[in-house]
Amino acid sequence: MREQQHYQGDDGWEKVTGYLDTISAENILLVTGQSSYASSGAEQMLSPCLKGKSVTRISNFEVNPKIEDLSRLFDEIGDKSTFDVILAIGGGSVIDIAKLLKAFWLDPTSIHIHLEGGGQLPSCELPLIAMPTTAGSGSDATSFAVLYKDKEKYSVEADGLLPDFSLVIPSLLKSVPKHTAACTGMDALCQGIESYWSIHSTDESRQLAREAIELAWYWIEEAVSDGSEEALHNMARASHSAGRAINITKTTAPHAVSYPMTSYFGITHGHAVGLLTARFLQYNVGVTKEDCLDMRGPDFVICRMQEIASMLTTDNSGCAAGALTEKLKVLGLETRFEDLVIMNEQAINIIMSHGFNPERVGNNPRSIDQTSLKKLIT
Repeated sequence: MREQQHYQGDDGWEKVTGYLDTISAENILLVTGQSSYASSGAEQMLSPCLKGKSVTRISNFEVNPKIEDLSRLFDEIGDKSTFDVILAIGGGSVIDIAKLLKAFWLDPTSIHIHLEGGGQLPSCELPLIAMPTTAGSGSDATSFAVLYKDKEKYSVEADGLLPDFSLVIPSLLKSVPKHTAACTGMDALCQGIESYWSIHSTDESRQLAREAIELAWYWIEEAVSDGSEEALHNMARASHSAGRAINITKTTAPHAVSYPMTSYFGITHGHAVGLLTARFLQYNVGVTKEDCLDMRGPDFVICRMQEIASMLTTDNSGCAAGALTEKLKVLGLETRFEDLVIMNEQAINIIMSHGFNPERVGNNPRSIDQTSLKKLIT
C-alpha cells in the first residue's frame, strides 16, 4: 500500500504552498463543490497559496457523481498535458470525482470498459491533493472512488487513487449545514463500525476503526448542534481514521444496501447507512457457526460485537442497535424507512435487487440472504 502525507490543523494553508512548491506545480486543476468552495472559506484562504499559478477550476458535477459527469468534465478540461497537480477541495463527491479524473486521466475512453470489468487502470503519476470540507466520507484516506451508471453504484479502485497529500483543515467544516453534518458524521461512525466487524479486519484496522467510532460517538452531537472548534477537530479525525480503516477492510452490508436507497429514493447516504447499521447491529450479534463468514469463528465475531457495543456506551451488544437509533433521533434524522420511502413491494424489490453487492455483503461477518434482508428493511 502506497504512502500518504497527511496533516490536520487550521494552520494547514502554508502546507498547501509548501507541497505545491515541492512538486514544482504551476498549472493546477482545481476540483471544488459548486457552493462549498466559497461558503467554507476555502476560496478566500486558498487564494494566496495559488498566487502566480495557472488555475483551472471545475465544479460542474452532481453529488454522487455519475458517469455522464465524468465524461463531460474530460471534454471540458481538453488538453490534459499541461497540468501538474489535481487539487480537490470539498466533500466526498468532490474528492471522488478528482480521484476518478486521475483514474482515467491517461485514457478517458476506457471508463465504460473498466466499469464492465475491463482490466486494470493504467498508472497515472499526476499528484493529487485532497482537502475535505465535510467530516464523513473519508475519501481523502482511501484508494477507491464511487461512480454511478444508470443508478447503479460502481467502485473504482487502484492503489494510485490514494491522494498523495491529505490535508484536513477543521475550520472548513464550520459552514456545513446541520443536516449535512449529521449525515456525514453518521457515515464516519458507521464506516468505523462496519470496518470493525468486517471479516477482513486486522489489528491495525480495528485500532483505526475504534478511534473513529469513539470520537464520532462522543463528538457528533456537539459538532452538529454547536460546531465548536474541538468537536469539528475530533470529527475530522474520526472521518480520516474511518477512511483509513475501510481502506484496509472495505465496507460491508449496510453500505451495500444503502446505495439504491440513495440513488433511487434520494435518502442521503449517511442517513441510509445509519438506519441500516442499526439493523445490522442487531442482526450480526445473532451469528452462529452455521452462518458465520469470518474464518475466525462466531465467538470472535460476538466478541467484536460486544466491543462495538461498549464503544457505543451500552452494556451489551443487544442494546447497541437501540443506542444508534436514538443517536439518529437526537441528530434530527428519521429513524424509520417508512417515514422516508413508501415501502411498497416495488420499493422493496428495487432495494433487494440493487443493494445485494456480493463483495460488500460477503464482507459482513454473518451471511445474509434476500429473505433475511427483506425482514431487516421492512
